[in-house]
Amino acid sequence: MHKLKKPKFSTNIIFSTKKFKKILKSRDGKYIEQKDLVKISVEMNEIKHRIKFILALLNDFSTEVSIRFCDSEEMLSINSQFRGKLYPTDVLSFPALDSDPVSGFVYLGDILICLPVCFNQAKRARMTLSEELERMIIHGIIHLKGFDHERNEHAWNVMSHLEKIIKKEVILAMGKANWCHTDLIK
Repeated sequence: MHKLKKPKFSTNIIFSTKKFKKILKSRDGKYIEQKDLVKISVEMNEIKHRIKFILALLNDFSTEVSIRFCDSEEMLSINSQFRGKLYPTDVLSFPALDSDPVSGFVYLGDILICLPVCFNQAKRARMTLSEELERMIIHGIIHLKGFDHERNEHAWNVMSHLEKIIKKEVILAMGKANWCHTDLIK
């Protein structure tokens, strides 16, 4: 007789406390770095708790996911290398191909989030950086689960709808995201 394992969650979040340069998208579509720097602090326990909840909504009980925040230079480099796009994007997801049989966790994959791009998107959308970053985390996790909004309009509709449902459930269960704080340094 086999014992049932308790559901386990593991979230690996790599976060740098370095200062990130602000970037702006100009009218001609180019990105311009500003001299302003943004310093970001994160309540790690809160974001891990919220990520575990998101994974639970998707029935991923023994999953590990790595989330890393980066600057625009790194995102530009990775976006051009893997997608052939010559601009920094907000989020990229890299699904894992293997799992770790020793730990019992299934490694879902890696999510890379560009803080300067998300900072600007949050400002334009009049939302907090926490809300924007959480939206990117949900988006990235859904990509890791195999959804791709770039296939066609129907796939975009399904993925968009799933993101809205998850966001609504997270807010109902835990309130609005408020785990990230920023300071603008001139």
